[in-house]
Amino acid sequence: MAGAQPVLSASPVLARIFETYKRAWESRDADLVLTIFTEDAIYHEDPFDRAMAGHEAIRRYWKRATRKQRNIEFQWSPVCSSGNLHMVDWKANYTLADGSGKAELRGSMIVELRGERIARFREYWHRQLRKTRRRK
Repeated sequence: MAGAQPVLSASPVLARIFETYKRAWESRDADLVLTIFTEDAIYHEDPFDRAMAGHEAIRRYWKRATRKQRNIEFQWSPVCSSGNLHMVDWKANYTLADGSGKAELRGSMIVELRGERIARFREYWHRQLRKTRRRK
């Protein structure tokens, strides 16, 4: 992002978008997350896979991705902005639905806004799994 400026606080639009993202993930609500994306949004979750395009593809991904997650906690912080491009760092924690462990995730998102919604979304993240010991 040439000319990008470090950000100490998010714009009201960016804050609304990521607080909605937070609520959507923590409640595993694919319909809620769609409210922050344009109908023709491009969602690129894995650099080695094809990007998803449009609400239906994003909904399918979200339902599949959150299906085995419980007790989700998500935090985000703005990194920099340049025009309608924004970068956000994030972290999340959740319990695996089968009780076998916990996951800790850290990542970054780059979003391009069209108006007050995300038109292009790209994220990079890593996950650390900690297995829960089962008592005999």
